[in-house]
Amino acid sequence: MVRCRALYSKAHARPARVRVELEQDVVYLRTADGRLRSLLLNGARFAVLDATRAQRFVRHLKLYLVEGRADLITPPDEGAIAPRAAQLPVAPDGAVVVHAYAWDAVVDWLQGGGRLGGRTIAELARLAAVATPQFAITLGEWAAQVAMELTWERRGPMRTCGSDVVGSLRPLEEAARVHPSAADALVAALSRSASRGAVG
Repeated sequence: MVRCRALYSKAHARPARVRVELEQDVVYLRTADGRLRSLLLNGARFAVLDATRAQRFVRHLKLYLVEGRADLITPPDEGAIAPRAAQLPVAPDGAVVVHAYAWDAVVDWLQGGGRLGGRTIAELARLAAVATPQFAITLGEWAAQVAMELTWERRGPMRTCGSDVVGSLRPLEEAARVHPSAADALVAALSRSASRGAVG
């Protein structure tokens, strides 16, 4: 069977991804050629919606910043084909294409109000995947505290709980296999747990 190249050319186009790094109040966007854009989140408003780009569904984050606006979208080449009947807005031409996991992490951070309290270890691991080195350490230490609290609830503070703490950190360990910043967070979490005597 012969494929008609014209029908598949758009499906195979892979737009360049922009690397995302998250700080507590800043999102850094780094292009492949090394250019860096800082998005200050203090005072920012945002909207999360569905859109289309290159005739495919994308998730669209509109950031209304003090110094302007930024649009982040998930990769169009990974989205399903959008039928003509789908009346969705078209993502702007200037939208930044980021990996889906990075888009999810930024949206999660914004929807959570930029706070760490009340987050699960899996949520902290998602954030750690795109964190700057300094913020990754903060996330790791926070994850250690959450893991120790979970262990104390299950076993009580007077019992040895080293393996339980390490087991609770499994989502962070899994993220660390793929993302270097999550590996930094895992090292910080294990170090914090060891200093508290939770890992032996």
